[in-house]
Amino acid sequence: MRALAIALVLVTAGCGGKRQVGPAGPPAVAAAFPAARWIPGNPTYVVAAKTMRDAQRAFRDLVDTFGMVVGAETGEIATMLTQMLAVDPMSAEAVAAIGIDLDGGMALFSEDVNPTFVVHVSSREALQVFFDRQRERGLITQSVIVEGSEIFSAKLDAQLKLSWTVADDWLWVHFTIGTQDDGTAWFTASRHPGTPAWGDKWDAAQKLATRAPGLVGIVALRELAAKLATRAPEAAACARQLEAVNGVGVAIEAEGNFVGGRVAVDLGSAALRLAQHVLAPPPGWATASAKAPLSAQWNIDLRVVAEWVQPCVARMQDDGTGPRPADVPNLAAMLDEYGVRSGRAFAHSIDPDDNSGVGVVALDLTHPRYFASLLGQIPMRSKFEKTRQFGAYKGKHLSVPFVATADYVLDDRVFIAAMGDGQLQRAATGAPAAPPPAFAIDLLPPGLSVGVWTWLFTEADLPNPKRLAQRLQTWNDIHFSAQIDRERLVIDAQGNRR
Repeated sequence: MRALAIALVLVTAGCGGKRQVGPAGPPAVAAAFPAARWIPGNPTYVVAAKTMRDAQRAFRDLVDTFGMVVGAETGEIATMLTQMLAVDPMSAEAVAAIGIDLDGGMALFSEDVNPTFVVHVSSREALQVFFDRQRERGLITQSVIVEGSEIFSAKLDAQLKLSWTVADDWLWVHFTIGTQDDGTAWFTASRHPGTPAWGDKWDAAQKLATRAPGLVGIVALRELAAKLATRAPEAAACARQLEAVNGVGVAIEAEGNFVGGRVAVDLGSAALRLAQHVLAPPPGWATASAKAPLSAQWNIDLRVVAEWVQPCVARMQDDGTGPRPADVPNLAAMLDEYGVRSGRAFAHSIDPDDNSGVGVVALDLTHPRYFASLLGQIPMRSKFEKTRQFGAYKGKHLSVPFVATADYVLDDRVFIAAMGDGQLQRAATGAPAAPPPAFAIDLLPPGLSVGVWTWLFTEADLPNPKRLAQRLQTWNDIHFSAQIDRERLVIDAQGNRR
């Protein structure tokens, strides 16, 4: 943990180096990002912000939103780093105090796998003081001169080496992960990037934002996966699954209480093939689920997903005679046990104490055996149910005295279950949304109490369920979705704080 903390702080600190002449400049579409001038001509990935302030805010927004799922909190991370290093890299005031230009640019990039950070320096003297303090704390460094710049390096542990330098009032920090030594080629490639070949992809990534983006990024996922596979040969089969991906664009934005991010995955002709495996929900689903505090859809055929993921689930184990393939679960066979192809659910209300609520679950099936067996466990079910028609579906109304009342449909293709008068009818009737999302999650946190959210997160075995429920209540709405847009899979995440 200490090594990671030092690495994070060194992104915003460093020393050394003489002024040199930089490159001609980035593509015109990236001219507003000052640090883009140092991005190599053919990067495998790039993330950049116009200013350090933008980068800090975007990182805090990511922690505030996605960090909820894993229990990470901005304050806890900041406190930990401050205790260990006497500076909070997430604090604008603390970063400025050690000589980083808050209004200067920031970029993270690589031509291979290991990342390089570049940030603008406002005070070389403050950086020197900060870094001297790190040496006093026990950081052991060595250095080498490259093109007149002194590049320092420190081995933080067996698998992480850090290198840094300052030139032309810019700080470079490079992470070498693993045992392979990157030398100083990362610095040379950045100082002499050559003709940039990433302008068109950067332009497309910027256009993903509906407001001014705080962070913009691109990933040559196919090429990055191939490079990762050379370092981990056991991942080669998984890397081949990404050969259809032409690239990835990312934009993260914030304005007032709004926070949003969009990822576009360029699948080329594979996007059309994927669209053919998106299963439509019941025709009235969009209307019936509107304004539900909790609504989720997964409409991509799980059998197709299982086939695609299968090469990536192989594990390696060492029994003393060297690594060998471990037993690999057959995902398709696991799915066949339950017969589920896709699924969706919404809830307008939930009462855990009374085992009641108002909502619907709808699943596409390959066979009905599993859910028929569940229904078969209800004693005297045939006495308590009546045949009903729900839109195009023939189903049952089930009322078990002192237990529950529900409607359901079960045939060879679907299983739909609903609680609440008229909910199944509304979900089964209406004009279908065209086209349906590949997946979607919509949350309206104020619509359910902290106690109900805590119960849901406990049932889902998420960490710190009560704290997670409390943090969720600071949002008015949160939305995640993925839609196939011509040759791209576009993933959206957005929300509005209260």
